[in-house]
Amino acid sequence: MKVLLSTTNVVAGYVPDVPILNGVTIEVRQGEIVTIVGPNGAGKSTLVKTVFGLLVPRAGQVLLDGVEIGGRRPHEVALLGLGYVPQRDNVFSSLTVRENLELGSFERARTAERIDRMYELFPRLGERAGQRAGTMSGGERQMVAMARALMPEPRMLLVDEPSAGLSPAFVDILFEQIRAVNAQGVTILMVEQNARRALAMSDRGYVLDLGVERFEGRGSDLLDDPNVAALYLGGAARIDGPAAR
Repeated sequence: MKVLLSTTNVVAGYVPDVPILNGVTIEVRQGEIVTIVGPNGAGKSTLVKTVFGLLVPRAGQVLLDGVEIGGRRPHEVALLGLGYVPQRDNVFSSLTVRENLELGSFERARTAERIDRMYELFPRLGERAGQRAGTMSGGERQMVAMARALMPEPRMLLVDEPSAGLSPAFVDILFEQIRAVNAQGVTILMVEQNARRALAMSDRGYVLDLGVERFEGRGSDLLDDPNVAALYLGGAARIDGPAAR
């Protein structure tokens, strides 16, 4: 499979001279689900924000299908085929479900067709098309945000902590829908706090710690690696050697 997205030695942060990412190198191949896990403050969300253009990398390279996108504005990145689902404040609360989806459309002539497709993927949204997004549950709002990001038919979706704050029942539903989106041909790069669940459904994963990738491998292999468990859970058996590749 060809590499669709790659970062090479990316350095980025929010405050001058205080980097959160300290040289992150990852790759995501076309058609994969790749999950990034790690302790709080490891730089997971910072990485996807940098990829999507919400942060400008101070060093390193971000390539989408061979095209440099590091430092481009989010709307330019979206036009190149990336979708982004933020963790928080990810819907227009005063607008209905349908109005939220309409805002995600790039081709007005196909808006109705695409909305119908989103209702097929997310049946609950079709049932609540006229409901204001701000009155919905956290899981339902997450569905709205994901569906809106899919409206332009992106090649790849960046999903930041999709299960945060959701009930266990809604977590199950959401992960199944992420699988369904991927089955439609959309590549997924996901940051997720529920590491075991996310890695179990992922083709590959990365573990970030202190702004660098410490481990990478197949999702199932990372789940079985005691060093990964020690790092992610913050136990005393943290590994201080070089990253396992």
